[in-house]
Formats: sequence, C-alpha cells, structure tokens
Amino acid sequence: MNKYSFDIKTSDDFYNKLKEDYNEFCTKETSSRIALNCAMTAWHLHEWIYKDYKHTQLKAVKNIGDFKDKIKILCPSLKIMQDLCNGTKHTEGNTSSKVINTEKYEGSFDFTFDSTFDTSSLDIELSNGTKTEFSVELQKCIDFYESYFSNFLKKI
Repeated sequence: MNKYSFDIKTSDDFYNKLKEDYNEFCTKETSSRIALNCAMTAWHLHEWIYKDYKHTQLKAVKNIGDFKDKIKILCPSLKIMQDLCNGTKHTEGNTSSKVINTEKYEGSFDFTFDSTFDTSSLDIELSNGTKTEFSVELQKCIDFYESYFSNFLKKI
C-alpha cells in the first residue's frame, strides 16, 4: 500500500488513474500537459505492479530492473514513455534514449478528423530516424496494460 498518493494505494488504483488520464487525453490529443501526465503514469505503473505482485505472480522476476527490462520487451512503447519521463524530468535525453525529439504539429484539422486529413498531433522522432505520434504509442501502452492486468494478473 502506498501512503504518499492520497487514495491511490494499489497498482489497480494507479492503472485506473492511467485510464482516466487516457480518457482526458482522448478529448484533447494535442495537449502536451495531458500527454506528459499520461506518459508518466504509463511508465511508472510498472513500479506499482512490481511492488504489488513481487511475492505472487512476479516472484520469478529477480528485481525491479529485470521487470523493467521485461515489460519494455513486451511493450516497446513503454521505452518511449520512459524516455519522455526522463527527458521531461532532466530536460534532456540520454545516450540510450529511443526518443530524440518531440514536437507539436499544427495541422489544418484537429484530432477529431481521421488521419487522411492534415491533423494536428504530438509527434515523436525516434533514434532510428522514424517518426510516430504520441497517441499511437500511448494506445499501445493502454492495450498492453489492459491485456497484462486481465490475462497475467487477472485483475480487471
């Protein structure tokens, strides 16, 4: 149980926070504030999961570092969330960053239009030279955690 986060006490509570943050993001997909809040929650959820399940479902995992490595393999988008968190906290990336730049793209249409239109977005440039949208990577994290909680932790 966490005593430093008001009524958010368990990984289930923190997961529900992520879903609420995500729902807010879906109403304003170009808000950097909401996006960074989602990234921080998505990334830090693994710490809550490990703390809650290290003696049960995760007892075969040696330590939090191994768990961190494992979930980034299972969901590579979590590495992007980690990089966004660290880059925001420290105001720069590091040599192992997958993310090398972010920008808010102002298209002719807002996010309520589909991708065939020139829509506004929060874009991420990756170290391999490709670009992706924050909304795409966040959705992958949401899908991963939904599956992880329901299939591995049996908790939805």
